[in-house]
Amino acid sequence: MKKKYESTPGLAVFDILSLILSYIIGFYMRFGSLDGILDEQLYRIGIVCLLLVYVCVALQTGCLENLPERGYGKEIFLTFQMNCILAVVLALVLYFLHIAGDYSRMFFGWIFVADVMLMSFFRCLYKKLLRQYYSVDKFAKRFLILATLETAEGTYRDLTASVPADYSLAGMVLLDGRQSSLPKKFKEIVVADRSNMYDYIRQSAIDEAFISVDNYPVHEIEDVILTLQHMGIVVNVNIQTFGLKTREKALREFGSHSVLTYSTNMFDSASLFMKRGMDILGSVVGLLLTALLTVFIGPLIFLESPGPIFFSQVRIGKNGRRFKIYKFRSMYMDAEERKKELMEQNEMNGQMFKMTNDPRVTKVGAFIRRTSIDEFPQFFNVLKGDMSLVGTRPPTEDEFLHYTNEQKRRLSLKPGITGLWQVSGRSDITDFDEVVKLDLQYIDNWSVWQDIKIIGKTIWTVIRASGAH
Repeated sequence: MKKKYESTPGLAVFDILSLILSYIIGFYMRFGSLDGILDEQLYRIGIVCLLLVYVCVALQTGCLENLPERGYGKEIFLTFQMNCILAVVLALVLYFLHIAGDYSRMFFGWIFVADVMLMSFFRCLYKKLLRQYYSVDKFAKRFLILATLETAEGTYRDLTASVPADYSLAGMVLLDGRQSSLPKKFKEIVVADRSNMYDYIRQSAIDEAFISVDNYPVHEIEDVILTLQHMGIVVNVNIQTFGLKTREKALREFGSHSVLTYSTNMFDSASLFMKRGMDILGSVVGLLLTALLTVFIGPLIFLESPGPIFFSQVRIGKNGRRFKIYKFRSMYMDAEERKKELMEQNEMNGQMFKMTNDPRVTKVGAFIRRTSIDEFPQFFNVLKGDMSLVGTRPPTEDEFLHYTNEQKRRLSLKPGITGLWQVSGRSDITDFDEVVKLDLQYIDNWSVWQDIKIIGKTIWTVIRASGAH
């Protein structure tokens, strides 16, 4: 059975905008002006009915799903088809409300013509914006092909021709390790073999894996699936189930192949859309506050330690993506060089550095750290899409390169300005494994409501100025 691949909630916003504009155009073409469009109850009822009918039709027809995979011609035809259904259903609704005869046929005729044109335009525009969005490496879902010599060429050819637009091929792992017989063009995309693939995946930005093998030991594939899953990688297995019973497993389409998808948690796209909306709104407010704080904090930072007001550093984001994080500078300019000298005084067990009364921190820096003011420039990272308001803390490159397979799974969601372990007592946790445990607890139980609660707790923590160093 074919499963719908992905819904596109943002498309509904464009569709509703199109319907409202079409309704206005229909009213103007019928009456020659817009006077009374909001005053007359008949037309207020009309627009409400139209939008409610659209919601019902959209949910029933699945017109919001698989957008990146459809061509422009098919999208225009689908728009015409959907408007025909809208017209019929709306006519029935108005008939049963006994008000159908009160409207002019010309009025609805213009709405139909305008909406076919506007909705087609907005949908094609949104499709183009999505394709441009996913053409940026940090936004695309990077996937890795795991194949044998027998399946490598066919799998590569099929997937590159049929994979959705929001996916980007990172490379191929040859599980049987025999590369000499491969054509030259396939040798170039082979990035690892069975012996070193976990090292490659652990240190690279990989979101999903596609496994396609024939005549390969089942127990070895089971080990690969479980190991990748523990690393936070979504695993797609071509056809076979291998009898594994994991927390999350779903049958779906991956390009032209039927696959079983294994993951510790499968996130609903509508919820992720809401999370991104919260991020954008929160980052805009946060950046306004950052601009205000810069006026007061910037001169103080410079006077105590001449140099840049802002500090930037390469950090590791979702599934290994590199990005530059921004903060108000809270340390002296030679802080990174002095860190090596202080490693013996590290109070954290594991892949994270923390030290009480760190001598690299300036007096102004100690204040802005205690009040969490130093974190405010990260709202720019949130607006860019590198981070989220709530997530796990992004590690440095050095920390990341020493991660175990289990520890990498804490990066399977975007890193955040705040998170579960920050509101669980940042100063009290001295074991990195405890941080990982809280991060995985957040990932495994993630919901929009949980993010809202963490944001609320964070605001209270900042007001009390507790738990930060």
